[in-house]
Amino acid sequence: MSILLTGATGFLGCRILRELLSEEGDEPVLVLGRGSGQQLRARVEAAVTWLDAPRLPEGALDRLRFLSGDITVPGLGLSAEDRARATDGLTELWHSAALLSLEGDPVPLHTSNVLGTRHVLEVADQAPEAHVLHISTAYVAGRRLTGHVLEDDLSEEHGFQTSYEESKYTAERLVRAWARRNRRRVTILRPGLLVTDRPVPEHLPGQPLDVLLRLIDNGMRARAARGHGLTRYLRGTGLRGESLHVRVQADPDGEGNLVPAEYAARAMVRAARAEPQAAVRTLHVTHPHNVSAGTVTAALRARYPGISVDLVPEVSCPTSLEALVSQQGAGVLGFGAQHRTYDRSNLLRAVGDLPDPEPVDHLYLARAFGAVEAPLPA
Repeated sequence: MSILLTGATGFLGCRILRELLSEEGDEPVLVLGRGSGQQLRARVEAAVTWLDAPRLPEGALDRLRFLSGDITVPGLGLSAEDRARATDGLTELWHSAALLSLEGDPVPLHTSNVLGTRHVLEVADQAPEAHVLHISTAYVAGRRLTGHVLEDDLSEEHGFQTSYEESKYTAERLVRAWARRNRRRVTILRPGLLVTDRPVPEHLPGQPLDVLLRLIDNGMRARAARGHGLTRYLRGTGLRGESLHVRVQADPDGEGNLVPAEYAARAMVRAARAEPQAAVRTLHVTHPHNVSAGTVTAALRARYPGISVDLVPEVSCPTSLEALVSQQGAGVLGFGAQHRTYDRSNLLRAVGDLPDPEPVDHLYLARAFGAVEAPLPA
C-alpha cells in the first residue's frame, strides 16, 4: 500500500502532504517532482516542516519517497522501473500539481494543467485499485456570475475569465471521461481561492493573492522617482498624512470565495477517507460565506496606510498605476466579481463533523496581506 502525490511543494500540495503524514500508518508516500531526488527532498521537507499543524507523529518524514519526474512529459518522465515502483500497491493518487497563471500565454497552462493531467491518468491506468483525487478549482464555473453552483455542474456555457479557469475545466472533463471509460473511483476537489493569514517564508510558494500585492508594489516603485512622499512610503517611513488615491475597475458589490488553505487541505484528506456515494464525486471545498469586495479594500487599506483604494465600475483617464492594475490584475480581480454561491452538500457529507473554516474577514485578509498591525487570533 502506498500514496502518490504530485505538486507537493505547492501552496496547497505541501499542506495536503502534511495532512497525509499526520495520519497514523506507515505506508510510503511517494512524491513526484522535478529535480534530483536529493533536491526534491530538500524542497519538500522545507515546504512541509515550516507548517506547525497538524502535529506529525515521530518518524513521519521517514515515510517519504521521492521520484524525479515531470507531469508535462508522457509517462511523467519516469523510467519503466520507476513507474512500476510508483504504481505497485498504489491505493491513492493525489494530483495537485498545476500551473496557476492568470495572464499571458495560455499554452503553458494547457501543457501543465491539461496534458499534465492526461499523463497522470496514463500512469493511473497501471494502478487499477488506486483512488484518484484530482485537485480542480471552484472557478471552473468561469463567467457564471449568479446563481447557486451545484457540485456536479460543469459547463462552458458562460465562457471563462482566464485561460487558467478554462484549462482546469478541460482537465475536469478529461478526468470524468477517463473515470467513466475505465470505471474508476475518482474524487474531484474544487477549492475556492486559497488564502492563508500565516506568513509564508520567501523561499516557499506564495499565495494567489500575492499577485495583487505585487501589482500595487511594482506600480508604486515605478512612480517612486516622481515624489518624495512615495519614496518615503516605499522605505517604510509612511506618507505622513499624504494620500495616494487608486481607482480599480471592479464591481464594488462583487464577491469572491476565499477559503483558508489549511482548512482546504484538512477537508480534502478527511473526504478521501469517507465512503464514496458514487464512483465519481465532486466536492466544493469552499467557504460557506463569500468575501465582499469591501472587505478586500478594507484589508488593502491596512496593508497600505495612506493609500486609498476605490472599486469603481469604470476608470476614466487612468493614472499609470491604475492602468497597470487594470491591465495586469484583471485575472485576480475577476475572482471577486461574482454574486454566485457554491453547493457544499457532497463536501459536508464527506467531512462529517469537521468544523467550517474560520471567517475570512478584513482582519484575516489584512494578515494575509502582511499588515503587521492586524493581530493573529488567540
